[in-house]
Amino acid sequence: MNRLSFQYRHDLSFFDSKLARDDFGLLTMSVTAEKFSGSGAFWAQWQDVKEFGESLDTYPIPADSPLKGQWGYDMQEGDDLKLSVEICPFDPRGNLNVRVEIADDEGQRVRASFRTNYPELIAFREQVILLIDGKIEEAVLEGH
Repeated sequence: MNRLSFQYRHDLSFFDSKLARDDFGLLTMSVTAEKFSGSGAFWAQWQDVKEFGESLDTYPIPADSPLKGQWGYDMQEGDDLKLSVEICPFDPRGNLNVRVEIADDEGQRVRASFRTNYPELIAFREQVILLIDGKIEEAVLEGH
């Protein structure tokens, strides 16, 4: 089974206006591909995750401009990159390639990829928005 999942745990201030506002929460990504699987988490602003989700309605995705979401330290390169997902066209029939990278602070890193399609991507988009709105606990992009 090929799949990517997002979970997001908001800071308590997201739900309680009496608390000092903190827009950061814990984004957990998990990937399962044919030969690799892994999961990890990093602190991310909910607005950035929602913006990534909203970008998933792009059709067609230009080959030279993949959809990207990434989180990490500083420039988010090398060991500073903790979570990354990139979606680009795979073939002219509408299949898409999903590339995922997940790392922890101990130097463990997994890179995996799988194929999906536009209907699955639209379903994932809707789930990411519901996830950030606190209405569901997990957003899942299914692959084939």
